[in-house]
Amino acid sequence: MYIGNTVQNQGFTPQVDFFSGNASTTAFTLSRPVASVYQMIVNVANVDQNPGSAYTVSGNTITFASAPPSGTNNIWVEYTSLITQVIAPSPGTVGAAQLPQSQILTAIQQPTGSVVQVAQGTSSTQISTTSSSFVTTGLTTSITPLFSASKILVLVSLPTQNASGTTAFFTIYRNSTNLGLGTYSALSQTIAASSTLYTNQSMIYLDSPSTTSSTTYTAYMSAFASQTIYAMQNNVGGTITLMEIR
Repeated sequence: MYIGNTVQNQGFTPQVDFFSGNASTTAFTLSRPVASVYQMIVNVANVDQNPGSAYTVSGNTITFASAPPSGTNNIWVEYTSLITQVIAPSPGTVGAAQLPQSQILTAIQQPTGSVVQVAQGTSSTQISTTSSSFVTTGLTTSITPLFSASKILVLVSLPTQNASGTTAFFTIYRNSTNLGLGTYSALSQTIAASSTLYTNQSMIYLDSPSTTSSTTYTAYMSAFASQTIYAMQNNVGGTITLMEIR
Protein backbone atom coordinates (compact mmCIF):
# COMPACT_ATOMS: atom_id res chain seq x y z
CA MET A 1 0.00 0.00 0.00
CA TYR A 2 1.28 3.48 -0.94
CA ILE A 3 0.19 6.67 0.80
CA GLY A 4 1.04 9.95 -0.84
CA ASN A 5 0.97 11.69 -4.22
CA THR A 6 0.49 9.62 -7.33
CA VAL A 7 3.78 8.14 -8.52
CA GLN A 8 4.87 9.34 -11.96
CA ASN A 9 7.25 7.14 -13.93
CA GLN A 10 10.07 8.96 -15.67
CA GLY A 11 12.70 7.37 -17.83
CA PHE A 12 16.34 8.47 -17.87
CA THR A 13 18.42 7.82 -20.96
CA PRO A 14 22.18 8.06 -20.34
CA GLN A 15 23.89 10.45 -22.71
CA VAL A 16 27.41 11.78 -23.23
CA ASP A 17 28.22 14.68 -25.56
CA PHE A 18 31.70 15.10 -27.06
CA PHE A 19 33.13 18.39 -28.33
CA SER A 20 36.45 19.35 -29.84
CA GLY A 21 38.18 22.36 -28.37
CA ASN A 22 40.10 24.90 -30.48
CA ALA A 23 41.58 27.15 -27.75
CA SER A 24 39.20 30.00 -28.66
CA THR A 25 35.59 28.76 -28.52
CA THR A 26 33.95 28.92 -25.08
CA ALA A 27 30.28 28.09 -25.87
CA PHE A 28 29.04 24.70 -27.09
CA THR A 29 25.54 23.41 -27.89
CA LEU A 30 24.30 20.52 -25.77
CA SER A 31 22.07 17.70 -27.04
CA ARG A 32 19.51 18.30 -24.27
CA PRO A 33 18.46 21.25 -22.11
CA VAL A 34 19.95 21.48 -18.64
CA ALA A 35 18.51 23.55 -15.78
CA SER A 36 21.57 23.44 -13.50
CA VAL A 37 25.33 22.92 -13.70
CA TYR A 38 24.86 20.21 -11.08
CA GLN A 39 22.96 17.99 -13.53
CA MET A 40 26.09 17.12 -15.48
CA ILE A 41 29.71 16.05 -15.18
CA VAL A 42 32.10 17.95 -17.45
CA ASN A 43 35.61 16.87 -18.32
CA VAL A 44 38.16 18.80 -20.38
CA ALA A 45 41.38 17.12 -21.45
CA ASN A 46 40.84 14.40 -18.82
CA VAL A 47 40.36 16.96 -16.03
CA ASP A 48 37.00 17.17 -14.27
CA GLN A 49 35.67 20.72 -14.21
CA ASN A 50 34.33 22.57 -11.15
CA PRO A 51 30.58 23.16 -11.75
CA GLY A 52 30.65 26.22 -9.50
CA SER A 53 33.23 28.18 -11.46
CA ALA A 54 34.54 26.44 -14.60
CA TYR A 55 31.35 26.68 -16.67
CA THR A 56 27.74 27.82 -16.76
CA VAL A 57 24.69 26.42 -18.55
CA SER A 58 21.63 28.07 -20.04
CA GLY A 59 19.13 25.80 -21.77
CA ASN A 60 21.08 23.92 -24.43
CA THR A 61 24.29 25.96 -24.11
CA ILE A 62 27.32 25.31 -21.96
CA THR A 63 29.79 28.20 -21.65
CA PHE A 64 33.27 27.74 -20.22
CA ALA A 65 34.98 30.41 -18.15
CA SER A 66 38.03 30.01 -20.41
CA ALA A 67 38.36 28.39 -23.83
CA PRO A 68 39.23 24.66 -23.69
CA PRO A 69 42.50 23.68 -25.40
CA SER A 70 42.61 22.31 -28.91
CA GLY A 71 41.93 18.62 -29.32
CA THR A 72 39.63 16.09 -30.93
CA ASN A 73 36.72 15.15 -28.67
CA ASN A 74 38.76 16.40 -25.71
CA ILE A 75 35.60 17.76 -24.03
CA TRP A 76 32.88 15.45 -22.77
CA VAL A 77 29.64 16.13 -20.93
CA GLU A 78 27.84 13.36 -19.07
CA TYR A 79 24.22 13.99 -18.05
CA THR A 80 23.38 12.78 -14.55
CA SER A 81 19.63 13.48 -14.19
CA LEU A 82 16.37 13.78 -16.06
CA ILE A 83 15.71 16.60 -18.48
CA THR A 84 14.24 19.52 -16.55
CA GLN A 85 13.05 22.87 -17.75
CA VAL A 86 10.96 25.81 -16.59
CA ILE A 87 7.60 26.04 -18.32
CA ALA A 88 5.89 29.44 -18.44
CA PRO A 89 2.07 29.12 -18.48
CA SER A 90 0.23 30.84 -21.31
CA PRO A 91 -1.64 34.08 -20.49
CA GLY A 92 -5.09 33.39 -19.08
CA THR A 93 -4.38 29.74 -18.20
CA VAL A 94 -3.67 30.28 -14.48
CA GLY A 95 -6.63 30.57 -12.14
CA ALA A 96 -7.38 30.56 -8.44
CA ALA A 97 -6.74 26.81 -8.21
CA GLN A 98 -3.10 27.31 -9.27
CA LEU A 99 -2.29 30.17 -6.88
CA PRO A 100 -1.59 30.17 -3.15
CA GLN A 101 -4.67 31.18 -1.18
CA SER A 102 -2.75 34.07 0.37
CA GLN A 103 -2.43 35.67 -3.08
CA ILE A 104 -6.10 35.44 -4.05
CA LEU A 105 -8.73 38.11 -3.45
CA THR A 106 -11.87 36.04 -3.80
CA ALA A 107 -15.43 37.29 -4.01
CA ILE A 108 -16.03 35.83 -0.54
CA GLN A 109 -13.04 37.64 0.92
CA GLN A 110 -13.91 40.87 -0.86
CA PRO A 111 -17.63 41.10 -1.62
CA THR A 112 -19.05 44.06 -3.52
CA GLY A 113 -18.42 47.25 -1.57
CA SER A 114 -15.14 46.12 -0.03
CA VAL A 115 -12.29 48.60 0.34
CA VAL A 116 -9.30 47.38 -1.67
CA GLN A 117 -6.82 50.14 -0.83
CA VAL A 118 -6.63 53.66 0.61
CA ALA A 119 -4.46 56.65 -0.31
CA GLN A 120 -4.33 60.06 1.37
CA GLY A 121 -2.80 63.42 0.61
CA THR A 122 -2.41 66.45 2.85
CA SER A 123 -1.57 70.13 2.44
CA SER A 124 -1.18 73.05 4.83
CA THR A 125 0.02 75.60 2.28
CA GLN A 126 -2.26 78.65 2.15
CA ILE A 127 -3.75 79.35 -1.28
CA SER A 128 -5.88 82.33 -2.35
CA THR A 129 -7.63 83.27 -5.57
CA THR A 130 -9.92 85.88 -7.12
CA SER A 131 -10.39 83.79 -10.29
CA SER A 132 -13.86 82.84 -11.44
CA SER A 133 -12.29 79.78 -13.08
CA PHE A 134 -11.36 76.80 -10.97
CA VAL A 135 -7.77 76.76 -9.70
CA THR A 136 -6.01 74.04 -7.75
CA THR A 137 -5.85 74.24 -3.98
CA GLY A 138 -2.74 72.09 -3.94
CA LEU A 139 -4.66 69.42 -2.01
CA THR A 140 -4.06 66.34 -4.15
CA THR A 141 -3.12 62.66 -4.18
CA SER A 142 -2.98 59.71 -6.58
CA ILE A 143 -4.13 56.10 -6.58
CA THR A 144 -3.56 53.17 -8.95
CA PRO A 145 -6.72 50.99 -8.98
CA LEU A 146 -6.14 47.24 -8.89
CA PHE A 147 -9.36 46.56 -10.82
CA SER A 148 -10.72 48.49 -13.79
CA ALA A 149 -14.29 48.02 -12.53
CA SER A 150 -13.51 49.58 -9.16
CA LYS A 151 -15.01 52.85 -7.96
CA ILE A 152 -12.97 55.50 -6.16
CA LEU A 153 -14.57 57.19 -3.17
CA VAL A 154 -13.07 60.69 -2.81
CA LEU A 155 -13.31 62.40 0.59
CA VAL A 156 -12.10 66.00 0.92
CA SER A 157 -11.73 68.08 4.07
CA LEU A 158 -10.72 71.60 3.02
CA PRO A 159 -10.28 74.53 5.44
CA THR A 160 -11.47 77.78 3.76
CA GLN A 161 -12.06 81.47 4.44
CA ASN A 162 -14.48 83.87 2.76
CA ALA A 163 -14.50 87.62 3.34
CA SER A 164 -17.79 89.31 4.14
CA GLY A 165 -20.38 88.88 1.40
CA THR A 166 -18.23 86.65 -0.85
CA THR A 167 -19.15 83.41 -2.54
CA ALA A 168 -16.74 80.50 -3.06
CA PHE A 169 -17.11 77.36 -5.12
CA PHE A 170 -15.27 74.07 -4.67
CA THR A 171 -14.95 70.94 -6.79
CA ILE A 172 -12.86 67.81 -7.38
CA TYR A 173 -10.86 67.07 -10.50
CA ARG A 174 -9.86 63.63 -11.72
CA ASN A 175 -6.65 64.40 -13.63
CA SER A 176 -7.92 67.25 -15.87
CA THR A 177 -11.64 66.38 -15.66
CA ASN A 178 -13.95 68.39 -13.39
CA LEU A 179 -16.19 65.95 -11.54
CA GLY A 180 -18.44 68.69 -10.17
CA LEU A 181 -22.16 69.23 -10.57
CA GLY A 182 -24.47 72.25 -10.69
CA THR A 183 -24.50 75.70 -12.33
CA TYR A 184 -20.90 76.44 -11.51
CA SER A 185 -19.76 72.84 -11.96
CA ALA A 186 -19.10 72.80 -8.25
CA LEU A 187 -19.50 69.98 -5.79
CA SER A 188 -20.17 72.45 -2.98
CA GLN A 189 -20.37 76.19 -2.44
CA THR A 190 -20.25 78.65 0.44
CA ILE A 191 -22.12 81.93 0.61
CA ALA A 192 -20.71 84.08 3.39
CA ALA A 193 -22.79 85.84 6.01
CA SER A 194 -22.30 89.47 7.04
CA SER A 195 -18.77 88.86 8.36
CA THR A 196 -15.68 86.83 7.54
CA LEU A 197 -16.54 83.14 7.50
CA TYR A 198 -14.14 80.31 8.32
CA THR A 199 -15.42 76.90 7.30
CA ASN A 200 -14.24 73.40 6.61
CA GLN A 201 -15.54 72.36 3.21
CA SER A 202 -16.33 68.66 2.98
CA MET A 203 -16.74 67.04 -0.42
CA ILE A 204 -17.63 63.41 -1.13
CA TYR A 205 -17.70 61.92 -4.61
CA LEU A 206 -17.93 58.32 -5.85
CA ASP A 207 -16.06 58.14 -9.13
CA SER A 208 -15.78 55.42 -11.80
CA PRO A 209 -12.42 56.00 -13.52
CA SER A 210 -12.50 52.62 -15.36
CA THR A 211 -8.73 52.25 -15.35
CA THR A 212 -5.84 50.49 -13.66
CA SER A 213 -3.47 53.38 -14.36
CA SER A 214 -2.34 55.92 -11.79
CA THR A 215 -5.11 58.50 -11.34
CA THR A 216 -4.80 61.86 -9.58
CA TYR A 217 -7.58 63.61 -7.67
CA THR A 218 -7.31 67.28 -6.66
CA ALA A 219 -9.50 69.79 -4.82
CA TYR A 220 -10.15 72.99 -6.81
CA MET A 221 -11.80 76.32 -5.93
CA SER A 222 -13.09 79.45 -7.66
CA ALA A 223 -14.35 82.87 -6.59
CA PHE A 224 -17.41 84.90 -7.62
CA ALA A 225 -17.04 88.38 -9.14
CA SER A 226 -13.30 88.76 -8.40
CA GLN A 227 -13.79 88.29 -4.68
CA THR A 228 -10.92 86.81 -2.66
CA ILE A 229 -11.20 83.36 -1.11
CA TYR A 230 -8.67 81.23 0.74
CA ALA A 231 -7.88 77.57 1.25
CA MET A 232 -5.71 76.31 4.12
CA GLN A 233 -5.97 79.82 5.63
CA ASN A 234 -3.22 80.41 8.24
CA ASN A 235 -1.71 77.09 7.10
CA VAL A 236 -4.46 74.97 8.63
CA GLY A 237 -4.07 71.52 7.07
CA GLY A 238 -6.55 69.82 4.74
CA THR A 239 -6.84 66.20 3.62
CA ILE A 240 -7.97 64.30 0.54
CA THR A 241 -8.61 60.58 0.96
CA LEU A 242 -9.10 58.06 -1.86
CA MET A 243 -10.66 54.64 -1.27
CA GLU A 244 -10.77 52.00 -4.00
CA ILE A 245 -14.14 50.23 -3.69
CA ARG A 246 -14.48 46.85 -5.39
